[in-house]
Amino acid sequence: MSKLFHSISYLENLQPHLRTSDETLALRDFSGSISFDTSQRYCIGWHDLATKETYPCPEQATTDSKYDTCPACQRRTGFNPAFYHATSVSPQQEARNNEPHILYLAYMGDGYLKVGISWAERGIRRLLDQGARSALILDTFPTALIARQYEASIAALPHLHETTPTRTKLQLLTHTYNEAAAEKALLATKHTIETTLKTTFSGGDPLHLSEHYYDTAPPTSFTTLTTPVISGTALACIGDILCVQHGERTVALALKRYTGYPVTITEKIEPLDLPAEQVSLFG
Repeated sequence: MSKLFHSISYLENLQPHLRTSDETLALRDFSGSISFDTSQRYCIGWHDLATKETYPCPEQATTDSKYDTCPACQRRTGFNPAFYHATSVSPQQEARNNEPHILYLAYMGDGYLKVGISWAERGIRRLLDQGARSALILDTFPTALIARQYEASIAALPHLHETTPTRTKLQLLTHTYNEAAAEKALLATKHTIETTLKTTFSGGDPLHLSEHYYDTAPPTSFTTLTTPVISGTALACIGDILCVQHGERTVALALKRYTGYPVTITEKIEPLDLPAEQVSLFG
């Protein structure tokens, strides 16, 4: 089997990397082509929550196109991010839930704010995975369940989201990011939450995350690729959205949807079949 695309990961240096079954590729300085064979999806393996080690699927199983992990590896990992909807949780999940979790607000761009929780040991990696442009850590709680109770209460408030679809992320990238506006929105939302919930959070100041994604902000006019190939010289990687310069055009591809598919990576910039005069189209 050829190499499989596993993930976009923000590693120890908090820079975006493309991880495959046998290599890790830094994306900030990438120039070349990345293409995926979407004829069959495969299991990307399992993760030991206790040791933090990742292992290949022992069965080298194929999967349904909707999933990048087979049922056996799902059980081996034992992690369910929506544990609060489950009737039971694995011992691995229970152990992780009993560790500290952060509650955060993520500013995704142009006034779009989401609330979430994350295992505290991950630091800001969850925010980077999602492509948050700025963020505010509201507080750290001793367990995931306590953090989730606050998350659910906050998500019920107007104009706050629990998820950000890829299409929305791409749309938000067509708006110029304003750090001052982001900070103002985060602090105002924190005040509203504290007033509504009659509580006070102990978190710090807003964080601005652009330095992890790019050196110079990419153009807000770009073509979103809808086929599983991207080629050019990297301008930015925001969350899992890779933006490259391809000739005179800026193009973008959301990579996460291709986890579990065979991937080919070359240093050659290949022609792309781009639609004429169609910029900022969202896949």
